Amino acid sequence: MSRRLIIIDANIINSVLSAVKNTFQIIAKKELQVDKPKLVTEIQKNYDIVANIGFTGVLEGNIIYSFTEKEAINLVNEMMQGIMSINEVDDMAISAIGEFGNMIAGTIATHLEQYRYLIRVAPPSVIRGKIVKVNVRGTIILFPLYVSGNNEMDLYFVYKETI
Repeated sequence: MSRRLIIIDANIINSVLSAVKNTFQIIAKKELQVDKPKLVTEIQKNYDIVANIGFTGVLEGNIIYSFTEKEAINLVNEMMQGIMSINEVDDMAISAIGEFGNMIAGTIATHLEQYRYLIRVAPPSVIRGKIVKVNVRGTIILFPLYVSGNNEMDLYFVYKETI
């Protein structure tokens, strides 16, 4: 079996890392730890809640993040800033999770623009359930995310260059 060499621009990785950490700190008011990004061959769905945001432009692909239900509830409650509180992942929580994804995707797009990677972000899709298979094409970078010492979230940045 032959292996192909994949060269990844460090600016792409740094843009994603910076955007995710900054957005999480502003929205969830928590320090986010990110394990070393890894090149993977497929998306492993480890959690019950998955959000997918597509993008097109110089790069095209998907930003996919997934997390535990507990972490989703904590995140949504932080986003609500005490205005209301949720105890389960309901329609309001799904909407907030999608909005969180919009914030991350917009920040990633802004960071990438500095390096002439212009992308347009699509609205998010939030999927809930145990039996979900996510198929994507392109280079897949996994960013394992740690909120309270445990790996409660994963973010996948999937892309291919269009030029």
